[in-house]
Amino acid sequence: MDTLNSHDYSKWCRRIVEESQSHADANLLFDSSIAEPTELLREQINRCFGGALTSRYRSTFGNGNPYVLDSLAARYGVPRDSITCTTGASSGLAIIFNAYVEPGSHVIVERPYFDFLPALALNHGAQVSFIERRAPDYSIDPEELEALIRPNTRLIVLTNLNNPTGAHLTDAQLRKLATVAERAGVKIVVDEVYGDFVSLDTAAKLSPAFISVNSLTKVYGLFSLKCGWIIASEEARARINAVYERFEFGLSKVAHTVAAVVLEDMRPFESHWRGILSASQPVVLMQAEALARAGLLTGDVPAFGCMYFPRLTFNVDDVALTDWLWLHHDIAVAPGSYFGSPGHLRIGFGRNAQDVANGMERLRLGLLQYRELHNV
Repeated sequence: MDTLNSHDYSKWCRRIVEESQSHADANLLFDSSIAEPTELLREQINRCFGGALTSRYRSTFGNGNPYVLDSLAARYGVPRDSITCTTGASSGLAIIFNAYVEPGSHVIVERPYFDFLPALALNHGAQVSFIERRAPDYSIDPEELEALIRPNTRLIVLTNLNNPTGAHLTDAQLRKLATVAERAGVKIVVDEVYGDFVSLDTAAKLSPAFISVNSLTKVYGLFSLKCGWIIASEEARARINAVYERFEFGLSKVAHTVAAVVLEDMRPFESHWRGILSASQPVVLMQAEALARAGLLTGDVPAFGCMYFPRLTFNVDDVALTDWLWLHHDIAVAPGSYFGSPGHLRIGFGRNAQDVANGMERLRLGLLQYRELHNV
């Protein structure tokens, strides 16, 4: 059995954000979300509560705010009762794991991974194996996946777009994986929090083997609303909702009211993320070429999303390196060890292009200095 490394991305992230409050010149280049559309959000809050109380102010005690459910059903072209609202995507994942995983269960997680996923499985007492997503395309081999499945395998857990690489699994690739899962009677959980960068569709429509999880957080920057959802087949939903009805009491009536209004007209929020990436992605492409020419990093910037996961060209402890960069250059990039891929760095560019350019230049200068000082 593979074991999860001892690195804790969540703990590291909290430390960096806390320390950045006293670093006037800090650049958090690791951030993997689109910057919050604060003014757009303020407008929606005023629309809901600034005058007459909006009719969208409804209880979330069932499966969620009914207007959120209606909008999501229309958006995906799925039955309304196939959707369950959650307190963000992480809450949705926790509910699914509670429904399917118990001590002694076996869970397969992609690698590179978002460390919350194998950690969640281990926290439930599960055995964890990893299905490798290899550069350059980070696809998944269906035969390798099938070989990992055991009689006690309960879940296969993927992200699409992949966090941290930004790699996209097409519908054709997902169908091949679904065929493997269907034969084995195993569910595939697909975290789609970055999926809207590519399409407004969902894997849950492709096969009853899929359970999809999503939220308004990563693509739209609306992390303050904590609005997520699960989409699943009738059989899976019955199992999930049995857990949901016992443990999900955190849905904010206020936040999900605003989410309902947002979902009824997503165009301003889509324009927000598109505008950010139209400015920041060319910066990253240009700087990635400069870093490659300098012999510092290698790897293509993905076609979709706001993340870049290059590999260091010299052999070094990536955790020690990123700590040094933070200490000496006030630049925070996430070490690949936190995602099961030592020797890589995760860079986020879902924010102001000038800040991204500043961060990438600091990274270049910092890597040059580190290489010279440490003779690597």
